Amino acid sequence: MTSRAMLIGVAILASGAIGFGYTFIKSSHPDVATLRKNMAGGMMEQCVKAARAAPGISESQVQTYCGCNTTKLNAALSDDEVKHLVDLEHQGQTGVPPELAPKLDLISNACRKEAQIPG
Repeated sequence: MTSRAMLIGVAILASGAIGFGYTFIKSSHPDVATLRKNMAGGMMEQCVKAARAAPGISESQVQTYCGCNTTKLNAALSDDEVKHLVDLEHQGQTGVPPELAPKLDLISNACRKEAQIPG
């Protein structure tokens, strides 16, 4: 698997992890700003964990790539999309919804370039 494919997978896994945190967070903090803040922390943690497993990527690249993905995805999601992800998670769907996949792919590619990860 290429570094590019691995990192796109990492971004998808990190995004899938978003849903898990939403239920916990939403139950005690229903506002979208709090959801976004906690989502960013969870995304960064999951992305770093997964990206460290990718071959040939330095720790600096991992941090740059995951920080970029976390920031850009959080900024790219509208409040309605955040709420939609919460609703999907309540239905047991924690993967990336098909309608968000193109957005995620663009972000992942931009962040891979920013982190200077060949692919």
